[in-house]
Amino acid sequence: MEGAVAQRRSGEQLPRGRHQLTREAVAAAQRSRLLDGVAEAVADKGYAATTIGDVVAAAAVSRRTFYEQFPDIESCFLAAYQAGMELLLDEIRAEVRRHPDADWRTRARISVEAYLRELSIRPAAAWAYSIEAIGAGAAVLEHRSGILARWEAQWGGLARLARREDRDLPEIPEDELLFLVGGIEELVRDCLRSRGADHLPELSERISAIAIAALGG
Repeated sequence: MEGAVAQRRSGEQLPRGRHQLTREAVAAAQRSRLLDGVAEAVADKGYAATTIGDVVAAAAVSRRTFYEQFPDIESCFLAAYQAGMELLLDEIRAEVRRHPDADWRTRARISVEAYLRELSIRPAAAWAYSIEAIGAGAAVLEHRSGILARWEAQWGGLARLARREDRDLPEIPEDELLFLVGGIEELVRDCLRSRGADHLPELSERISAIAIAALGG
């Protein structure tokens, strides 16, 4: 997701005129720019007010290019949301894997810190996917539900690890894990609305403490 943004900010766009990139590579680069562009446009104007014109302007591509990739705003935003969430989940998993000997409490803190850090360095995506996605239509909401279920499963896995390390810890019901995931999301949205993405890492200590307490420790 961040690749196209980085290209536009550094000036490393596709070269003008003839170049050696394949048709597939060009299409992939244009799609990446559109995914970044729709997140930027939606964060700036709100999902309901965003037009295809806004997206292609943010992505620096033509309307024709947009329609070669997507039939409408909803499908473009859904693709961006899917890619953005996969990137976020991958970054969290990668950070946890860097600490294979960490106990469950440390893993909880690492996960929370990685989550908040990744959101903070992508403020447009954080706003678009944490706030605007809620009003972006049934397909996006369905995918969001799946993402929440995966986060719930990840916390469930951490809860099982906690019980292996400490047999006295209780088993955590699924609805309590979903409550934890939803609560974390609401704290993120509140920070985005009131203070901005730059302040998200400041939530790390408090959210980590809440998560550890919720898992019994």
